[in-house]
Amino acid sequence: MPSISNRCLSTSTGWLASLFVAGFICLPLPNALANELDDARALMRSGQYDEASDLAKAQVDKRVWNEAWPRLLIEGYLIRGEYEQAREVFESVVDRFGDSVRLKLLGRSVYRLNNDFEKGQQQVDAIESMLQRSPWRYSNRSDLIPLGEFFLLKGEDPKQVLKICYDQAIKLDPKNVEAHVATARMALEKNDAQVAAQALDRALKLDPDDPEILYMAARAWSGTERGSEANYLQQSLEKNGAFVPSLLLAAELQMDRERYAKAGEILDSIADINPKHPKLWALRAAIAHLVGDYEQEGTARRKALEPWQLNPEVDHTIGKQLSLHYRFLEGSEYQRRALTMDGDFGAARAQLAQDLLRLGETEEGWGLVDGIRKTDPYDVSIFNLKQLQNKLAQFATLEVPGFVIRMDAVEAKVYGPEVIETLTQARNVLVTKYETELVEPIFVEIFPRQQEFAIRTFGLPGGEGFLGVCFGRLITANSPAALNVESNWKSVLWHEYCHVVTLQKTQNKMPRWLSEGISVFEERERDGTWGERLDPTYRAMLLSDDLVPISRLSGSFLEPKSPLHLQFAYYTSSLAVEFWIERWGMKGLRKLLDDLSIGMRPEEALARLPGSLELLDAEFLEFARNKALAMSTAADFTPLSETDAANLENWFVEHPTSYPGLRAQLKRQLADEQWKQALETAQTLETLWPDDPSEEGIHAVLAKIHRELDSSDSERSSLIRLSELAAAPREGLLRLVAIDREREDWQSVLRWTNRLQGISPMNTELQTARSQAAEKMEDFDLAARALSALAAMDPIDPAMVQFRLAKAWLGLEEPARAKRACLMALEESPRFRDALELLLQLQDQ
Repeated sequence: MPSISNRCLSTSTGWLASLFVAGFICLPLPNALANELDDARALMRSGQYDEASDLAKAQVDKRVWNEAWPRLLIEGYLIRGEYEQAREVFESVVDRFGDSVRLKLLGRSVYRLNNDFEKGQQQVDAIESMLQRSPWRYSNRSDLIPLGEFFLLKGEDPKQVLKICYDQAIKLDPKNVEAHVATARMALEKNDAQVAAQALDRALKLDPDDPEILYMAARAWSGTERGSEANYLQQSLEKNGAFVPSLLLAAELQMDRERYAKAGEILDSIADINPKHPKLWALRAAIAHLVGDYEQEGTARRKALEPWQLNPEVDHTIGKQLSLHYRFLEGSEYQRRALTMDGDFGAARAQLAQDLLRLGETEEGWGLVDGIRKTDPYDVSIFNLKQLQNKLAQFATLEVPGFVIRMDAVEAKVYGPEVIETLTQARNVLVTKYETELVEPIFVEIFPRQQEFAIRTFGLPGGEGFLGVCFGRLITANSPAALNVESNWKSVLWHEYCHVVTLQKTQNKMPRWLSEGISVFEERERDGTWGERLDPTYRAMLLSDDLVPISRLSGSFLEPKSPLHLQFAYYTSSLAVEFWIERWGMKGLRKLLDDLSIGMRPEEALARLPGSLELLDAEFLEFARNKALAMSTAADFTPLSETDAANLENWFVEHPTSYPGLRAQLKRQLADEQWKQALETAQTLETLWPDDPSEEGIHAVLAKIHRELDSSDSERSSLIRLSELAAAPREGLLRLVAIDREREDWQSVLRWTNRLQGISPMNTELQTARSQAAEKMEDFDLAARALSALAAMDPIDPAMVQFRLAKAWLGLEEPARAKRACLMALEESPRFRDALELLLQLQDQ
């Protein structure tokens, strides 16, 4: 961290350093404010702005010698957009309270909102002169917070400001709420949600009813824990339903959910308070852009810039909202606009860097990251990105037509060829199917640690539960080593590449449900074991109120009731795509995407073929429910209560084919190790619904029972059926490998290990069996790939692995590679006789 004490003491920075040396011990806390000032502040805090301003104006008109009154009046005028009146009040009192840092900081905002940037800057310059002229006058603890704000404006190191100003204020008065709030505000500006949350937690204990603190707590949880964010936001608005920052955040949350009409209603309520608020009009401009009303977008942007023509936050806000909706190109253009107004505006620089990295413009994007890091070493998101850049530099890069793939060097040796193969197949199939011309190459980055994936994807740690994310030209994905759950990484890459195709085809102008629905649908089309599929849980949800019409599907992603409901949203969206294709074919689906690409509103595009959105919704709901009812006509899926489960014999009298009842019975039998009875129950369940795709479903249970009964052939049959249905049956496939290695059925071993390569390629047991089977089948190409993978995984006997690899290369008639592998074997074990003999043979050749 750079020191600030070694710079000239005539600057504000030097004065800051001298404060740290001297300490703050000069003056006691001021006396308590008058009761009427407390009353006015309470009115302001509760949203009764007119009443609070009337009280403040009366005191200002009396020329009461207390700067708190004019500040309160100015704040009231600013909240309501009465910027000229705020300026009049400031200019009328600034000479009387000319030594007030707080007032001059407020004056900076006043002048900016009156389109007078120069006079606003003069207030900041005046503070610096005041500090240089009479530093002793500002050594009392009441000035610590405004001084901290001033030093941050001057670009001082936030860590030093925190230590010298805010921490010192808390040390002098642990109940200083303002100091905790100032700490949180600074942390939020630097994307340090952890520090912000800690400061706000302390502030809320001291003042749990402050709408601003509750609003900031909502921001601190934004993007990481939606439930907490919504809870704090609701509390803030309960305390003050006219608190503009909270209303703006509420509008942004509705925009995230693609509820633009609802967001517009909230913005209208803000206009009733302050019709000139720049961010109000910036959000209206963003909504207009997202719905394709570009004329209204321009009008709203001009209105946003009326108070302050060079306000960089306006274009930054518009661009950020576009980027949140995956419109990164348009978003980056707005950030560039913001930076033409203020080249040092940190939020726009950071957002532009993220946008460029997601657009694949890595050289400029990383260059921006480097520049921001040098000028602002405290920004957490930029620090994380810089750390990630260093990690990416160590990745292997695989370049093939259409792709630049970056992944861990060891993982690239283990399953890099399969990554290339999967992505190339997806390109050949999907680009043709959707008649899309792509901007290439597509950048694919696969991370062996979840935290690195989250930083590259979201800018900050978090994002648990995501397997992969697509931004149009960039795909980020967790590698199998990064996850605690079994998944099929091939299906993930296929899914994300499908996003590449549809997002580029529509220029990112498609609702989320449609994008996700097509990708899940295409997973199932590629491989019947991939993608979300119907099961008893989804069946019940399809027949309940959990099923929503197409017009409401995007909301299912953005505000799911639970993780299960989020997964159900993926499934129902894929059903909607399946329904669309059955009804209007692939041509109809491409037509829908083409309509969206030209900026047609989703509701209009969706209504074109069916005739109306209402008819589309009704037909889809009928289609989905029929799908549920057709899942199994033999089974009774009536829900089983705890009471019914305790009396299964009675339950079976009325429900002899009860699927939930039989599952409950099977669970008891397995717990009691009643294997023969469990076998009978499990076979009944299999008959009632033979297509169970779960990795731990009925076929896995049957395999376990057969193994306990020492019925190897039956166990193998159940495991094969499991492999035909489940996407990632890791344990089942490993068991099949073991069974068939013992039987020396090498063809089958290759079959199972090839499946496992798409699930758990970093498993040494898998690579050992794969290489052995390939050698037995004299598939030297596959043997070389498997042995190369095994060699990269720090094997127990590296010399033997290299020797076997040499023989595989020899089988492929590549003596140079064979000789290199042989020498590496001898490097590990110089007296390895077989390797020496092979080396002599190679030299003779």
